[in-house]
Amino acid sequence: MNKRIRNIGVIIVCLTVIIYWVYKGAYNDVENTNPNNNTENTANLMFRILEKDIPLQDLNSMIGDSTIKYDNDSTSFINILRHQEKIDVSIDKIAPLSTSEFLSMSYKKITFNNYKTYLKNNNNFNNWDSIYKMLNSDYNFNLSELANYIKEVGFFTTNNTTYYYLKTNEPHNVSSILNHINDSTETYITEKRNYYKTNLDNLFQLLADKLFTENNNYYLSTSDYFIFSSDTTQLYDLYLSLDTGNILENNPVYSDYKRYQSAKYGLHYYSDITSSEDSNNTIISYQLRDENTMVSTHLKILKFEKKQDIPIDSILIDTITTDTLTQNILVNSLLKDTTITDTLTQKELGEIRYTLVKGETFRKASLKLKLKLEKNNYDYNKVKTDHVFFVTDNGTTKLNWNTAIKRYLDKKQPKEGDYFFMKKFFY
Repeated sequence: MNKRIRNIGVIIVCLTVIIYWVYKGAYNDVENTNPNNNTENTANLMFRILEKDIPLQDLNSMIGDSTIKYDNDSTSFINILRHQEKIDVSIDKIAPLSTSEFLSMSYKKITFNNYKTYLKNNNNFNNWDSIYKMLNSDYNFNLSELANYIKEVGFFTTNNTTYYYLKTNEPHNVSSILNHINDSTETYITEKRNYYKTNLDNLFQLLADKLFTENNNYYLSTSDYFIFSSDTTQLYDLYLSLDTGNILENNPVYSDYKRYQSAKYGLHYYSDITSSEDSNNTIISYQLRDENTMVSTHLKILKFEKKQDIPIDSILIDTITTDTLTQNILVNSLLKDTTITDTLTQKELGEIRYTLVKGETFRKASLKLKLKLEKNNYDYNKVKTDHVFFVTDNGTTKLNWNTAIKRYLDKKQPKEGDYFFMKKFFY
């Protein structure tokens, strides 16, 4: 009898264990097939959306809030969002009216360092670092210093043209840093805008490669924004949109979208996927933000009653005063489908020079140079190191500022005819 009871007890224990493991396995299967709990799938969702690699019906099944845990080895790109600041959407102040897609991401020095860690942990750092060092040695361009002044990076697409941008609270410092990689032979001057070309066409890939895949090395600046494109014609189209107020914040579909953006996030993605056959406007909205140990995400598919077709951004020639030769050349070049690069007048802004008189010391001359610079609206302390040179020996020797200071300040007496020299630049 006791043996029978003991056998029954063993059977009950075995059945209990079997039932537990069957249940546990079934639970794990359900958990792993739930996209909101599958960290790997959720972490890659941003890139699948960017690559247009996910059907709308699949996105519909993922609508709502989710989280992505940071991996301990920092091999996932999503880890660059650690300690990221939250931002409002402000791209509507510069993106054209017909913008169909944009991405805005908070960016600061910690983001830059997180990105380097991501590269190291994926064995991609050495190539990046070789470019970083080359820029430093060949152009005196410090990418890490630039990252100090960046507040936001992103892109926007309109009429099949994609622009990259960076936003800063210190545009003067960013301008000075970019000046190191500017191609001085290709600065284009118009009445209201300067267009620059850099010797580096993959700047944004060096900041966050998976978000930026195109090469853009022409740029213009406006207020706190530096906007990059692949040629000057595209930049001029953008300038016309800005000049005429033909911008995204005036788009009624975007206004509907904006009403649903109540919380701040570190990354905002917007895509208007409406087709001409649709009865509604359809917007994909995807947002991410850092939450200490994880990233919080929010996905929406917004549908609004279809507005009257938004006009494609036009040049609006009739609304622009073209009373200068340069502007007429620009407009004509656009009408003929040629590039501004072929027609823009390339000209120097001029120079500032102060020549020393007999017996004048370096210190006294530098004070007079300071007055000249300030008269031309330059900050002496900000421009002298990178832009001012001291020319000696009848024009045969050109010294940078730091070298000149070491050699002449309260030391060696300069000669009559030696002079300070600075090429003017957009300030």
